[in-house]
Amino acid sequence: MKLRIIRMAIGLTALVASFLPQEAQAKNTCSARCGGFLGIGVSKCSISSDTQDVRCYCNDDNKAVCEIA
Repeated sequence: MKLRIIRMAIGLTALVASFLPQEAQAKNTCSARCGGFLGIGVSKCSISSDTQDVRCYCNDDNKAVCEIA
């Protein structure tokens, strides 16, 4: 009887643990939206990388620039 209760407790613990959030790998992401009016003439970009830093900005011509740093 004790062994049965122990097995049930272990099974329930594993079940509860399966619902806990898993650790996600860090991901560098950014996006830029530049210029335009009411969605017309908008320059936009986005970028993501698992291993390198990324940066996004509006350049002097008001164009979106996204690059791996």
